[in-house]
Amino acid sequence: MRMWAGVDGKFMEAKFVAVIGDKVVLKDARGKQRKIPLAQLSDEDRLFTELARPPKFNIDFSKKSSQRSIDKGPYNHGGIIWLEKVCDFVFTTKLRQRSAGKYNHELKVEFFAIGEEIDGDNYILLDRQTSRFTPTKENGQSHSFHGVPVALHVRDWSQISMYRGQKYGGYLVVVTDSRGKVVDVGSSHKWLPGLLSKLREFPVSRHFDKTGARVAPPRPIIWY
Repeated sequence: MRMWAGVDGKFMEAKFVAVIGDKVVLKDARGKQRKIPLAQLSDEDRLFTELARPPKFNIDFSKKSSQRSIDKGPYNHGGIIWLEKVCDFVFTTKLRQRSAGKYNHELKVEFFAIGEEIDGDNYILLDRQTSRFTPTKENGQSHSFHGVPVALHVRDWSQISMYRGQKYGGYLVVVTDSRGKVVDVGSSHKWLPGLLSKLREFPVSRHFDKTGARVAPPRPIIWY
């Protein structure tokens, strides 16, 4: 329930239900619904009805990778040979509005690229990027942006089927309105949206578990 104001100075306490055409549908405390022309509402209440109908998007998250050689190795430890491999990733997210209607307000889009420990159960924040846009006819009600190159290192003891390092693990894309309210989400894992506040605070390269608790990176293998 909220207090609605009319241009005539009258007030009404009611719950927002929907917008149909050029009228807003409100439900009062007794459960009775009323249709009121949008033109009769105050500027603040018209803005509320617009923000209450955010668009929905098709959210696509993609990655491009390339492997590069580095001037190290192969290394030999007691007859066991291992190589250092590096893959460079660039992550991109693209949104296209799928719901009907205009929405003339700026939206904030955040993406979080997540890595996994190859030999562990924990995760790493690989990249975090933010962009803003307003869905319009001129931009096709779509928007895309990408992050910076991210290097993932892998140590390969293939002759004994052992690997250490990081690999791509998933993503979280969050769309929020000018009030900071989440209006759409795309995610590779059901549990990632629950870590949004922590992912916003984590430094890039932070290792964490499914609860969002900080964990230490895997310890290096020491050969004797």
